[in-house]
Amino acid sequence: MNYEDLTTADIALLDRCQGSAYTTLQGVYHTFLLAQTIIQRKIPGVFVECGVANGANAGAMAFALFKHGDRREFYLIDSFQGIPLAGPRDDAQPGIGPFIADVNLPLEERLRSSGMSVASADSVRSNMARWGLSSIDFHYVEGWFQHTLPKIIIPEIAMLRLDGDLYESTMCCLEHLYPYVSPGGCVLIDDYGLAGCRAAVHEYLERTSCPEQDIRVEVDYGASYWFKT
Repeated sequence: MNYEDLTTADIALLDRCQGSAYTTLQGVYHTFLLAQTIIQRKIPGVFVECGVANGANAGAMAFALFKHGDRREFYLIDSFQGIPLAGPRDDAQPGIGPFIADVNLPLEERLRSSGMSVASADSVRSNMARWGLSSIDFHYVEGWFQHTLPKIIIPEIAMLRLDGDLYESTMCCLEHLYPYVSPGGCVLIDDYGLAGCRAAVHEYLERTSCPEQDIRVEVDYGASYWFKT
């Protein structure tokens, strides 16, 4: 994406939420530009973010909706308890480094907070209000992905942003949500630089006969994205 496409007004809006981001300033700008591209291309469907943290990148996507007067719904899906414990396909505990629990424990025993990236749903709501985004039609889905995603129905997705860090979290989101991404819709993987997340992306695309997807890596901060064919 070309950061020169950002206007002075865009930057002023995005700078409101950048202080709450776990990604770089370029990451926030990149998220906004991709969301704006989807809106300008009139791709049908809702926006979805899995892994919300403080809401900074959701805020960037919401700013794009606000700027263009787009009234589509926006789903914010998170445990709101932080990143869970790593599993056998991960090579570290995100944000910590060394594993803090046995990676071979059953999944249900590892669905507890590592203490990293903890932000409550109420704190995200407060941030959205502080950033002037209360008019956006947010739907908050609270709980571990493995518990909530099988129960929700989102028939059409225009933009899917995944920030789940771990192999199992990323795979769960792809399995339950990727089939509903519209043709031309954008999938943005924030944690592509993490070995477990990257493995989940490629394994899922290979398994579903979609390896031809043109995965692009944003060199400034290591995220990947593609537009679904």
